Amino acid sequence: MAPSLFDDAGFQDVRNFERSTNLDAADDRTLRMAYRPVDGALLDSLVRYQQAYLSHAEAGQGTDALGRAHTEALRVSGLDSKAAEQLTSMLRSFCGRRWAALKLQDKLRQVEGANTPDVEDLRTRLREELTKQERATEALGRRFGPETLALLRARETELVELHTRMTRLLSRG
Repeated sequence: MAPSLFDDAGFQDVRNFERSTNLDAADDRTLRMAYRPVDGALLDSLVRYQQAYLSHAEAGQGTDALGRAHTEALRVSGLDSKAAEQLTSMLRSFCGRRWAALKLQDKLRQVEGANTPDVEDLRTRLREELTKQERATEALGRRFGPETLALLRARETELVELHTRMTRLLSRG
């Protein structure tokens, strides 16, 4: 892909290294400009937000409980509403990919010892999908920044567990 007109306009912190026709990469690079850099302290605040939200929302009933949980979680975390939503969106993107990859790895482990005729085809499909999930996770580095992705990967287990609890809470009827 040709260099962006932004490369000469002072946006050098988001360099265009993509040299393919992958339009998603250009979109990710554009979206990268909208995201704030995430450091360890900001990620800690997001984790505090999610933990406080979950503890208050799981204890209550109805939509009023969710509203109170959100308000309390903002207070505990020190985040404002916009930052909490943007960071939560980032976390959903990352954790959704990692959750899917973990499920695929589990399924692949389950079928590794099997010797039925159709299992090799299943293994191949699982490996291909796992590769796609890994590539999609790495592509998040273009959108959120490589440093942010490294922070998320370092705390992957904790973040995916929080994501799973949050999804379970918000998807119940």
